[in-house]
Amino acid sequence: RQHKRQQRRRLPALGLRGAAAGLPRALRGRWWGCCCCSCSRGWCWRCAAACDAARMASGVVLATAGYGQEIRFWDASRNESMRQVMFADSQINCLAISNDKLQVAAGGNPKIRTFETSTSNPNPIVEFDGHTSNVTAVGFHKDGQWLYSGSEDGSIKVFDSRSAAVQRRYDGKSPVNSVALHPNQAQLISADQSGTVKVWDLIADKCLTQVKPVADDISMRSVSIASNGTMVAACNNVGHCFLWKMSSPQSCGSLAEFTAVQEVHNTYTLKCLISPDAKSLATSSADGTVKIWNLPDFTLDKILAKHSRWVHDIAFSADSSYLVSASSDSSARLWDLSTGESIRRYTGHTRAIVAVALNDSAVD
Repeated sequence: RQHKRQQRRRLPALGLRGAAAGLPRALRGRWWGCCCCSCSRGWCWRCAAACDAARMASGVVLATAGYGQEIRFWDASRNESMRQVMFADSQINCLAISNDKLQVAAGGNPKIRTFETSTSNPNPIVEFDGHTSNVTAVGFHKDGQWLYSGSEDGSIKVFDSRSAAVQRRYDGKSPVNSVALHPNQAQLISADQSGTVKVWDLIADKCLTQVKPVADDISMRSVSIASNGTMVAACNNVGHCFLWKMSSPQSCGSLAEFTAVQEVHNTYTLKCLISPDAKSLATSSADGTVKIWNLPDFTLDKILAKHSRWVHDIAFSADSSYLVSASSDSSARLWDLSTGESIRRYTGHTRAIVAVALNDSAVD
């Protein structure tokens, strides 16, 4: 009898260990021990449901969304969709996960909604109104006090996370494609369809500076800032990516002259993203590839080519060793950047995936 009890206890743990084999520790999540009672066994049958919820919040949160009007949460190690919530009245254009991993924000047309990541509640926590067209960018303040957004209606907004009240609103004069938050938490950087990159100062409540790298109105698709504030990257519709090195990492005071430009793809570039360690830049494109570039010299490191259609969105792991990509081929992939190999493929969406968010960092 005692032997059978021991077998029953070990089976679930063995299954999780086998499924997580080959993944970095950070991406395996919190698999061992009970997180909601004093039980120290490999698996707590009494608290299984609660442990599942807490494990999502304390380990890895991986979410994808797109034209299918649903957000899927994934078990990163087992290629399994753990849960899905519906965004009933439109497609989803963008996703962001809060630093504490408890919320995901989804931007649609024209609403923004936040959902809980660590419960089975299918209903939104808060709904944010104010935009009149597609929301193309969304993100959280580091402490979750507010969230920011950009939209094709040409506006950039800052909302109170709890009350949904608009705290800041800026008119970008052109449809906004991308917005990034400076690590100083006081500046937003936007990229728009006129080809302009703008810096918005939330304390001064104004546009601090703006630059248009090329004279033609070539849409600037994406913008990214290094986590240490030393670089800003932006890419446009014709496959060019621009890099600015900041004179001071404390503030994005000037974008007067870009320090490097590179043709990263020969067709539409859809996303550029600087890695958390600021040593790499990833770009994704309508050519179905993701390219990894070394920084700051802008030399090509690897080409990730397994998707069969456009790669709309990408997200780095916290240690910059892994990357998740989302594609029109209805799949997302996890890549090992040391080898350039696709080590996981996430399927279940029936339409294009255009947004992915990953948070596997340690919660402060």
